[in-house]
Amino acid sequence: MKRIARALLDDPDSDERVELIGDLAAQYLDEMEQHLSLVCEHVETELREKTVSGGGIQCKRQCLTCGAPVGNSIKKQDGLPKWDETLLRSYGAASTAERQAIQRKYVRLHEVKTKELDRKSRDWRSEYAAYRRTPIWQGKRARVLKRANGLCEGCLDAKATVVHHTTYAHMGDELLYELVALCQACHEKAHPEHHESFYDVDYVPCSQCRWGDGGITCGKFSIPAYEALQAGGECGPEASAFEGLK
Repeated sequence: MKRIARALLDDPDSDERVELIGDLAAQYLDEMEQHLSLVCEHVETELREKTVSGGGIQCKRQCLTCGAPVGNSIKKQDGLPKWDETLLRSYGAASTAERQAIQRKYVRLHEVKTKELDRKSRDWRSEYAAYRRTPIWQGKRARVLKRANGLCEGCLDAKATVVHHTTYAHMGDELLYELVALCQACHEKAHPEHHESFYDVDYVPCSQCRWGDGGITCGKFSIPAYEALQAGGECGPEASAFEGLK
């Protein structure tokens, strides 16, 4: 299995750490690697006089691009220009600015992607909630609960109250083996990544029917709700016998 790329970066404009995942992380790591691999080749140098600790004088070549010393010291010579201490600082500052520009770029890309994913997630949740109110879903739900005899397929102990998707790859056109009947506790275990409000989306018309008891039993016909809601049942997937709360 291909490993998903992950990367942590520090937002240079705040104290926050940003986690990148997937393609965005891979792109950031590649760009940072390229940045870090850029080494000054000291193409242009000049012999200069450098004052070292203790007040001594050295004669060395200094790179005119990055300010670094190049080669070994040579015998002292008169009339050499002074060592430029600002070159190294300015080169380092430029490198830092370039690194921060890369970080800012990926912080912005992360924010854009997060907003886009949030929008898609909201659209998907709306579509999902609407789908689970259709007769097509109610019919599938009833068949899965009937297959499980109304018993939770997670613990084989409690009554099943929700039909869980093991995958959303075929949402709206599910294969029935991709759906399992679960009790509330087992459904929460199956979705540890979601907030508890997520678990309210398994809509059952019985929950708003005066004869229902949360979608487990139909009091009007004295049979399990999934039997009443299945195709050919007393109520059917269209909930034709539904009576609102009074």
